[in-house]
Amino acid sequence: MIGRTKQKALLLCSFVTALLLLALPGQKAHGADIRMEIFYLPHRPALAVVSEVENIAAEFNNIDLRKYSFEDPGTEKIVKKYDLTGHMPVAIFINGRDSFTVNGQDIVLRNFPRGNAFVPTFAGAWDYQDLRVILQGMSGGK
Repeated sequence: MIGRTKQKALLLCSFVTALLLLALPGQKAHGADIRMEIFYLPHRPALAVVSEVENIAAEFNNIDLRKYSFEDPGTEKIVKKYDLTGHMPVAIFINGRDSFTVNGQDIVLRNFPRGNAFVPTFAGAWDYQDLRVILQGMSGGK
């Protein structure tokens, strides 16, 4: 009788553990394969870019998205980690990188996307389709 009780208890513990692991806040059953970090100046033009990047990230189910305002003192450590110096409205890192090759072109995910620069000085050499291509390649599709 004791053996059967132990079996039931073990089965119940295993079931509860599995449920808890699946129900953890912010966790997916399979985990995020891609970590995207967006650094931005909290101004309307940059926030519009951040919003569009969030929309694109939402097209994929395996992205852990983090956002950091350049003006938040709590982000100093991670800004230093990525050596983000100088003035830039937006910088995007995917799995720790901001430089990629898309369709034979080297791009850096910094500043405003091509054709969407609020200030021409801060026009980047990337666009939203480049971002989709990068994410599709890293996620094996969608």
